[in-house]
Amino acid sequence: MRTRLSTSACIAALLSIPMAGVASAQSIDVRGYGLAGTVTFAAAESFEAVLGNPSGPIFGGGAEVGLPFGGLYVGAGGWRFRQDGERVFVSGEQIFPLGIPVTVQVTAVEITGGWRFRNLSRRFVPYAGAGWSAFGYEETSRFAEPGENVDERFSGYHLLAGAELRITAWLGIGGEVAWTRIPDALGDGGVSEAFGESDLGGTSLRLKISIGR
Repeated sequence: MRTRLSTSACIAALLSIPMAGVASAQSIDVRGYGLAGTVTFAAAESFEAVLGNPSGPIFGGGAEVGLPFGGLYVGAGGWRFRQDGERVFVSGEQIFPLGIPVTVQVTAVEITGGWRFRNLSRRFVPYAGAGWSAFGYEETSRFAEPGENVDERFSGYHLLAGAELRITAWLGIGGEVAWTRIPDALGDGGVSEAFGESDLGGTSLRLKISIGR
């Protein structure tokens, strides 16, 4: 009787090893994150002429899902840029302020697929990704004539790379750099046409705080 129990226990233990490995390999990790950072737009001269600076702060968030295939992950997120400036007129190399306040807002949506290099370290995890970007671009002014305000949508792509430090099993902090190209979004009129700039994308630096596995 003892022999049978011992044999049964050994078989169960042996079977549990591959089953545990399969369960681990098939686990799916889910996390949410918030981000804050800065973006420098590719249309630097246009943004500087209107806003006084080609860069500004961004805030946003999103979620990521780690798939059961090594370090593969997919994510969806977004951020927003908003800044006040002044409408201008450009003639040659001269910029003439018009005294008309304007608010520029860029709202970004990003779908990303990438790879987390989790086998390098348990706490410090580099990653890289690429994906599709959609930008909403708005120009609004209190004293605008009909048709002067702008509200349009454009799409393009982005590349990003960064690293995350796991503070605890459920909390992480990291930083990343992202480069985005949104072609043919600008340049059909106004300041961007005068400067010959058509790309609404740019480069952003982001601090991210994530909660989840």
